[in-house]
Amino acid sequence: MDSRGVLYEIVVLFGAAVAVAWLFRMLRAPAIIGFLVTGMLIGPSVMGLITRESVSQFADLGLVLLLFAVGLELSPEPLLRAGHRILVAAGGQIVLTVIVGLFCILMAAQVSWPAAVAMALAITPSSTAIVLKQLADIRQTDSPTGSTVTGVSLVQDILVILLMLFLPLLAGPGQTGWAVAVLHGLLSLVVLLVGFAILRWLLPFVLHAVLRVGGQELMTLFAVLMACAGAYIAGRAGWSPALGACVAGLLLAETDVRHQLFADIVPFRDVFNALFFISMGMLVDLNLVAKFPFSIGFGVVVTLVLKTLLAALAVRFAGWPLRLSIQVGMGLATISEFGFVLARESEKLHLLPASALDYLTALIVGTMLMGAMLVPLSERVSLVIERFSRRSTKTELVPLPETQPLTDVQVIIIGYGLNGQNLARVLRATNIPCCVVEMNPALAAVARKAGERIIVGDATRIAILHRAGIEHARAIVVAINEQEATRRIVAQARTARPNLYILARTRYTSELEILYRLGAQQVIPEEFETSIEIFAHVLKHFGIPENVIAAQVTMIRAGNYGMLRGRPATGAQRADLMSLLEATATQTYMLEADSPACGRSIRDLHLRARTGVTIIAVVRSGKAATNPPPDYQFESGDVLVLLGGHKQLDEAKAMLAPPAKSETGTD
Repeated sequence: MDSRGVLYEIVVLFGAAVAVAWLFRMLRAPAIIGFLVTGMLIGPSVMGLITRESVSQFADLGLVLLLFAVGLELSPEPLLRAGHRILVAAGGQIVLTVIVGLFCILMAAQVSWPAAVAMALAITPSSTAIVLKQLADIRQTDSPTGSTVTGVSLVQDILVILLMLFLPLLAGPGQTGWAVAVLHGLLSLVVLLVGFAILRWLLPFVLHAVLRVGGQELMTLFAVLMACAGAYIAGRAGWSPALGACVAGLLLAETDVRHQLFADIVPFRDVFNALFFISMGMLVDLNLVAKFPFSIGFGVVVTLVLKTLLAALAVRFAGWPLRLSIQVGMGLATISEFGFVLARESEKLHLLPASALDYLTALIVGTMLMGAMLVPLSERVSLVIERFSRRSTKTELVPLPETQPLTDVQVIIIGYGLNGQNLARVLRATNIPCCVVEMNPALAAVARKAGERIIVGDATRIAILHRAGIEHARAIVVAINEQEATRRIVAQARTARPNLYILARTRYTSELEILYRLGAQQVIPEEFETSIEIFAHVLKHFGIPENVIAAQVTMIRAGNYGMLRGRPATGAQRADLMSLLEATATQTYMLEADSPACGRSIRDLHLRARTGVTIIAVVRSGKAATNPPPDYQFESGDVLVLLGGHKQLDEAKAMLAPPAKSETGTD
């Protein structure tokens, strides 16, 4: 193909991506759906704007880049936070999906056992790219649901990497025999683990050298080199190039510069997503879909329903509440890009015929199309299902010791994350009885180990709040990351106790008015509190007294952060602010050896007459002399306590500074 043809296809592909992303952003719909549909339209099956040969090349490139970004984005932190329960949930989801999927495939299709196993393995992993993108769009990446989904996806991805090494065993031992085939798989696993360990040890030194010499630009180039090198080496070793790129991303994710690399790669993540999902759409054989619409449509619906139910069952069995289990199940309903990798490798090993691969491709794209809409709806659906199940479901409780009745609780803390832990620690130190409500079993175990009174349950259920002692509490603090859950808890707490003090924490300024309307007395937005800390430190650096800074902070908070939200201040607020800024301040100043004040008296210096600043005290050798007389002579090392306006203080410090520094400050 000539270069003009390649450039033409690139322009068509990314031009369509820009148009689709703009349109779906206007419609507030997931752009991934648009990318998949666009790929079907511009691909060989409909408009033919992209040739069939180029589709495979674009798909390979998109898969390599996407899985590299996925590997860089994944982190073992969700596994460490959730402990062994995430392994139980992921293991249960994988085993249940493989068993049920194998049964359904054998019942519905006339395929061999090895082919059925390969297809069952292909539909088991869930799309990490879709769920991470959707969670980021609804700002739930750090929520309990987001952490659980990410943890299960990480286990799935690691399993796929291991399965790829032993996938040839499903095709049979060939002429070498089973012993040689198994030995080859084990040898590949050893090579992978040893290579991973060596590179993990070596990479920090290489990255340090690259960063020291080349800075950020060279670091980004090195990350791209890692992705391409991982794909190339994996291809030469007989593995999938896409999995090699994913392993390269995982290696970089374990280094100290992970966050910098992630920040450099994130701007390109949407490009990778567009390239991959448009390519996936182009790979769909629409003639096959038109020939078997009922079979493919039924397969998509059944796959989504069964994967949702099986994942929810596994998460529920691992100890999470019903509501979160349903949300996680819906997040794991799609078939992954790793599933496509497994299916294509199975076809290369002649485990699957080409027709089966075409069917699986249509099935995978179908679950991606419909599954992309499930994550934004999962919270509402879970609340509806939970509401209907309450009549037959008993309230989840962890019994408290008889010696610690809940009737003395004064503060209920919802969520035992970092904020909840700090608050509980302070309350315990001040002997204020509190109770923690947490639905994450791992965090509940941490709270129990710390000696907190803990109830494991979903605080959106009013029965849990009653069990925590809401009738007797004086305050409730909602310190969780879930937007809808925070709203529901605030509303229910206000209904149950109209006079209860309710404080809610939110990450987003858009939630302020909603939470106040639902009944919260105080809402702490993380973004604005960070801004307050910043300007408080800046004002302190400029010598503004702490009481003046505190008054400004109080004024801003009392106005529900209106000043920080861009709302015009009232005349009274502006007058108060100006009076605070113009207020008299006190500052200290130490005289250096070459200061013009050394050896001179207060009378000789004429500081008050020239600047308006009064010296109210002098500290010498650790002893303070208050209201020093006019003939008091200054010495090197004296610390002067100055009183005056901010501009006056600047002029006084310029007078007291050594000549060279005074001239420098004047220029």
